[in-house]
Amino acid sequence: MGFLANAAPIENLKYTEDMLIIQALIGEESGELSKSRKLYEELYQLTGKKEYLIQEAKGALLQKDNLSHSIDSLVKWITKHPEDRDVSLYRMLVALYIEQGSLVDAENVADEYLAEDTPIEDQMAVAALKIGLNKPEEAVELLKKSYKKSDDERVLLQLVNVLEGDLKKSKEAIALLSNYLNRYNNASIGAYFKLIELYSREKNLEKVAEIYKKLYSKDPQKYFLQKIIEISLYRNDIDGVIFFLEQNKGNEEILFTFYKEKKRFVKAIEIAQKLYKKSKNPKWLAEESMLIYENAKQQSKAVSPHVLKQMGELMEEAIKKGLNDAIYFNYYGYTLIDHDLDIDRGIELVKKALEKEPNNTYYLDSLAWGLYKKGKCDKAYEIMKQVVAQEGLSEEEIKIHWDLIRQCYIKK
Repeated sequence: MGFLANAAPIENLKYTEDMLIIQALIGEESGELSKSRKLYEELYQLTGKKEYLIQEAKGALLQKDNLSHSIDSLVKWITKHPEDRDVSLYRMLVALYIEQGSLVDAENVADEYLAEDTPIEDQMAVAALKIGLNKPEEAVELLKKSYKKSDDERVLLQLVNVLEGDLKKSKEAIALLSNYLNRYNNASIGAYFKLIELYSREKNLEKVAEIYKKLYSKDPQKYFLQKIIEISLYRNDIDGVIFFLEQNKGNEEILFTFYKEKKRFVKAIEIAQKLYKKSKNPKWLAEESMLIYENAKQQSKAVSPHVLKQMGELMEEAIKKGLNDAIYFNYYGYTLIDHDLDIDRGIELVKKALEKEPNNTYYLDSLAWGLYKKGKCDKAYEIMKQVVAQEGLSEEEIKIHWDLIRQCYIKK
């Protein structure tokens, strides 16, 4: 045994042991695994301590060499010391058998020593071995016993994977996971996402949305909110999104968008007013102006002078405070033109919008309508030809404008 041939007398055994340990550790640190493994074997022969036997086996496993020798050594130890139930011995023996390809031997050891009354990790490893041996039913039985004792989420997720993936028992997997999430508020995000995955495969988008809502209530991440909105829109459940946003404050701008979509203008106006007070952004004055007008149109075809005055004051204030957006310029400009309030001002605003988006057909339509109102039918006609060429006559408003402008152009 190399080193032992020159070792100190037996009374210096402790000194010899210490020196061998140091050399073995140096071998591990420097990557000389073969040398380190042999030193641990010498230490085992010198002292008879199982710790060195396990370290030698670990070296064989890492090197994928001398597996049979390490297996024999562990089996001999276990046979001589039946009272020793140290799970690290059996873990190592199972790992060596698996590396050697002796899965049946690994299973026999695992069933006898690791399947019950051992740490959760060992029971999960045995279940994984059962799956490798194409015995998913046995894996499920083992995991169910372990989960019943421990309520451990790691065991549950492995059990769910086997039920759903290997046994195709999705409903049972979903029931187990749902029950767990209902009982524990501190469940990991991984458990929630696993249930999302299962419901998605079942195409149960309503349940998927419910889980994202639970996640958002625990942790209001933008991603969760985005998924809730995406799923709800796909299911055409805008009312559901609105209700959720009303219950979960802090997303006023998104809620504002959906109020507009559903033409709940009064609610949208309230939010626009709050957002302006909070941000002083003139955009919200412009939004309030437009919504007041749209709400009046919804209530009655004829918009009252009072509403038009209120709308104009808000929009002019927004412009004075720095509003510089083509959408609002065109909207307000077209309103001034269409109601014959101030056609020149309307044309001025529409042209500002066109400076930003010169090819926008809706803005061109507004300009043509303003020119028509000013009696400039030839210019209006040339512009409307561009609009009709691109948009056609499917929109009622464009068709009306085109007919009137074309008649005026022909007469002139």
